[in-house]
Amino acid sequence: MKRIVLLLTLTAFFGLAFLSACGDQKEAEQSEAKVTSEDVKKEAKEALETAEAYTQQQKEEYLQQIKAKMEEFDQKMQALQAATQSKAADLKEESKAEFNQSMEVLRSKKQAAADKLEELKSSSGKAWNDVKAGMDSAMDELDKAFDRARSHFG
Repeated sequence: MKRIVLLLTLTAFFGLAFLSACGDQKEAEQSEAKVTSEDVKKEAKEALETAEAYTQQQKEEYLQQIKAKMEEFDQKMQALQAATQSKAADLKEESKAEFNQSMEVLRSKKQAAADKLEELKSSSGKAWNDVKAGMDSAMDELDKAFDRARSHFG
């Protein structure tokens, strides 16, 4: 008797499991069939808008970092010039000329970086990564020029 009850219980369990699994499959097939091209277009448009917003956010954050670096370079250049001018009486004419040349190089590198910054501000979301690479290069050159001037005259 126990065997019959156990057998009936197992049969009922597996029957329900089978029916349940078949029902889930039919529901999945029905939900897959309900996706339309409009749904796909809508989701693609939302994904594109999200990507564009993220790119714009990255661009704005990068612009803020570059602006801060540019202000920092202004302060450093002014401090270097002030320090060198206080020593001007002790410098030879040749050293003064070298300093003036170094400061001119710094100014031109800073102007190149400022030009790249303006280009970056006006770049589209799609092109800003290319412009960013140029900006990084200009900032590296400015940094190297400043380090050379500071090590020689600072």
